[in-house]
Amino acid sequence: MSVPAVRRIVVGVDNSAESVAALRWACREASFRGAEVHAVHVREELCHSLASYAVPVTADSDEVSVEDVVRAVKADHASDVKVRVEVVDGLAARVLLDRCDGADMLILGTSSDAPGSPRSAGPVIRACLRRASCPVVVIRAAQELAARRAAARAGSRAKVPVGV
Repeated sequence: MSVPAVRRIVVGVDNSAESVAALRWACREASFRGAEVHAVHVREELCHSLASYAVPVTADSDEVSVEDVVRAVKADHASDVKVRVEVVDGLAARVLLDRCDGADMLILGTSSDAPGSPRSAGPVIRACLRRASCPVVVIRAAQELAARRAAARAGSRAKVPVGV
């Protein structure tokens, strides 16, 4: 008797509005598919060597942690979805490509304002699109916001039977 594999959606998270939109999309998709979300935050600055005169970047105490972002998204959109958070030191593209091996899909956020524009995908997204072993979905924050507004408008126009 075989045990069914756990369905898994990997999402890159970096505290930007775009990655939060990608995380929301991943959580909604995971709830439809019965999958878990693997939120991966890659810290690249710790894997590069610094010049002798450079000062290492210290964590800003005002910065919101990845775990806080995940908790907020889960509370608002996907309380029933299991989200596993992993914080890794390394090169973002390499880590994401490694983590998405065997996953159902990889979700990434982009700040592009216009699809197809020259800056529509950064180097991490381009590397993942070329080399990922699973489908890659790229979410624009503006696209996700427009979808949420459309859903809210459709919900406000829904007819509710009264006096049945």
